[in-house]
Amino acid sequence: MQFEELREETATLGFDLNPQQVQGLQAYLSILEKWNRSVNLVGPSHWREILHSLVVDSLYLSGFLSQMVHQEDIRSLDLGAGAGLPGLPLRLLWDKGNYYLVESRFKRCAFMRQAIAAMGIQNTYVINGRVEDLPRDILPADLIVSRAFMPWKKLLALTVSMLDVRGSLIVLSSQEAEGKDLQGFVLKEQFCYQVQGKRRFFWALQKMDDGG
Repeated sequence: MQFEELREETATLGFDLNPQQVQGLQAYLSILEKWNRSVNLVGPSHWREILHSLVVDSLYLSGFLSQMVHQEDIRSLDLGAGAGLPGLPLRLLWDKGNYYLVESRFKRCAFMRQAIAAMGIQNTYVINGRVEDLPRDILPADLIVSRAFMPWKKLLALTVSMLDVRGSLIVLSSQEAEGKDLQGFVLKEQFCYQVQGKRRFFWALQKMDDGG
């Protein structure tokens, strides 16, 4: 993939990336294509399909978080990070605070570490381990992000004790949050967007206070 080719593709999706961001994304997609031939990181095999079906979530999420998060020294966890989605492309556009990608599988962690180095992103770290065994010095988190890590009801139960009292949980979903029992959380914001003709949602959930 050529630089200009990738820049034009992101533009067709509605995102105006600067040259450094395009270069970082180019590095990520190149490494992901290479690794995907031997380690099944994602379903799509071609960079253009990966961009349009998976990375696009990260691009939309960067805008959502830029509007929602005003804290500079934020501590974020990306649970079940796998191939670094949404976190690695996200960090090219949204770089506030420290961002921890949590993944239990060693090969995926090795991929993410190589990708971070090649992309030139800062304050972004890989933790190889189970979510339940996270080191106490990075908890509580100000922000938790999760894409396809586990069913959302289990995710809410797992993360409610991991968040700061003012923290937010971002769930990437194909369903709306309205009308659902959010189990100790309240819906703070929701954003709907389309990927390949299908609706996707970001849920921004906040812990209920003791009186709620």
